[in-house]
Amino acid sequence: MKKLFLSAILGLAIVVSCEKKQEEHVEHEHTTTEQTATDEHVSNDEHATAEEHDESVKLDLNNGAKWPVNSEMKPHIAEMETQLNAYKPKNGDFKMLGTNLSATNDKLVKSCTMTGTPHDVLHAWLAPHMKEIDKLKKAENREDANKIVGELKQSMDTYHTYFN
Repeated sequence: MKKLFLSAILGLAIVVSCEKKQEEHVEHEHTTTEQTATDEHVSNDEHATAEEHDESVKLDLNNGAKWPVNSEMKPHIAEMETQLNAYKPKNGDFKMLGTNLSATNDKLVKSCTMTGTPHDVLHAWLAPHMKEIDKLKKAENREDANKIVGELKQSMDTYHTYFN
């Protein structure tokens, strides 16, 4: 009887232990998946941060010539310019413009495969441009928004001065 009782308790302990390990395994997989997704998001965001380029690089021409921009990025830059030019200062939805520019900028950043000095110089233009987009998204009135839109249009002119 003692053997049967001990066997039953041992069997029950093994079953409970296995279930606990299975739960821990599933929880670990879930945590790992969440961490991977978070790491990928951080990785994409880091591309747009100052940490990923040489901050000592200033916006300047490439020995008198414009810097090349990869072809995957050009449609997104053109789309931003189109959005800015379509905005009507008197009655345009500046909040929506800010949201749309931000979404287009996200696509721009994700499409970047540039490296080295061309990438760093592009970032010297893009970082302030992104700050202006963020300011537009936070604008509380049309007067402020229109001033920021003017800054963004000037930023696009700067882009065309330094990049092709």
